[in-house]
Amino acid sequence: MTATNVLKFTDEDERIAALDPRDRPLQETPRHTCALGGAFVAATAVSGVMPILHSGGGCGWSNFFGFIGASGGGQIGDGGALTTPCSTLLEKHVVFGGEEKLRDQIASTMELMNGDLFVTVSGCIPALIGDDVEGVVSEFRKPEYPPIINVKSSGFNGTSYDGYDLFLDAVIDQYLEERPVRKGLVNILGIQPCQHIFWKGDLDLFKANLDAIGLETNQIFGGRYGVEGLKDIPAAQLNIVLSPWQGLKAAEKLKEKYGTPYIVYPGLPMGPKEMTRFLRTVAEYLDVEQERLDKWIKKQTEIAYDDFNLIATALYTGFCNVHFAVVAESNMAIGLVRYLTNECGLLPSVVVVTDNPPAEVRDLITDRLTNGLEGIIVPDVFFENDTYLIHKRLTNYTFMLLFASSMEKYAAAKYMAGHHTISFPAFDRVILKRTYAGFGGGNILLEDLFSKFARPF
Repeated sequence: MTATNVLKFTDEDERIAALDPRDRPLQETPRHTCALGGAFVAATAVSGVMPILHSGGGCGWSNFFGFIGASGGGQIGDGGALTTPCSTLLEKHVVFGGEEKLRDQIASTMELMNGDLFVTVSGCIPALIGDDVEGVVSEFRKPEYPPIINVKSSGFNGTSYDGYDLFLDAVIDQYLEERPVRKGLVNILGIQPCQHIFWKGDLDLFKANLDAIGLETNQIFGGRYGVEGLKDIPAAQLNIVLSPWQGLKAAEKLKEKYGTPYIVYPGLPMGPKEMTRFLRTVAEYLDVEQERLDKWIKKQTEIAYDDFNLIATALYTGFCNVHFAVVAESNMAIGLVRYLTNECGLLPSVVVVTDNPPAEVRDLITDRLTNGLEGIIVPDVFFENDTYLIHKRLTNYTFMLLFASSMEKYAAAKYMAGHHTISFPAFDRVILKRTYAGFGGGNILLEDLFSKFARPF
């Protein structure tokens, strides 16, 4: 039902929504942190990497607890969390500079902490006062020291989405060396640690499926591949970008530097239809045995639909032709809309994309959200990350299910709609290795959704 006692989206709201987010007078509860935060969690997601923060002490503290709470407890890392070394810059360093503090911090960290690769991650303060961070780091690029790279990730350089790309950029430029191409080896890019709340489960799932059809998957983040996974990046035969835009810059740089081709699959493949399409897309670029591929797809599709039959009665008696809304980052939004529409027969009313993707990919995202849908409803699509404007935007639509972040949990009550958290921030659930991707991921989504409506008899 349409919300009551809620202000409608006004002409002034439209004016503000049309502005670049950096030029807005107010932004309520953004769905990301700063570039330092994105680089920090990316570094901690690689086993054996030891991040060194060159920033105020609050930068690491707030990003750690922010990502832990907002990603369902998803942050990991041997050197992350509360053990992360930090130069902890104070007022005196703003006046006299923080280079000596960084130099001492790097030296003591290398002496006391174990790490296969050390990564300095800089915040706003050293960028504002002009610290020569690269110059200090270069002093430790000697045979007697372990490897070290520098990520230029001052917070005002962008959001945590940009921090992911900045980390990969630093790894490519400062750490990787050419390796012989290994037949069948693929890298997975575009699934960002923590910012995508299902990242661990998704990466494990894609590795299992790609390995099952005869490929070798270099997962890079998560798992136990660690720094060896980073070193193997240039050995890949193909880079798979599982996002409309995240990881694309890294894939382009790897093609330029090592000649590695890449493909972009925009939207998380959920359910048998999209997962089949994904695997066949990958197989077009690599020497995959067709019989093996067909057998895997057939087997997994049968399992997924057998399981779907167990829950289909609840779906079609309680949620037949239900209108739904999505508030999520582009990758999850595409996956959800295509699965719920094409596999479940639900009706998408509106989609709000929250990761502020670059302008040049927005048409691609909109196309994936509106074309190829096997239903009678085409959703309206908006790009917005201001919570106030998102909530006002929703007031113009009718829906019974809202798939969004936990910040929409109580707003959903105004629309008399059921709510399920599927995007960042996720303060109301714990996620270990949950995944909604793949052949059977949609069944897990429905299981989680219907559990919210279950009642004892």
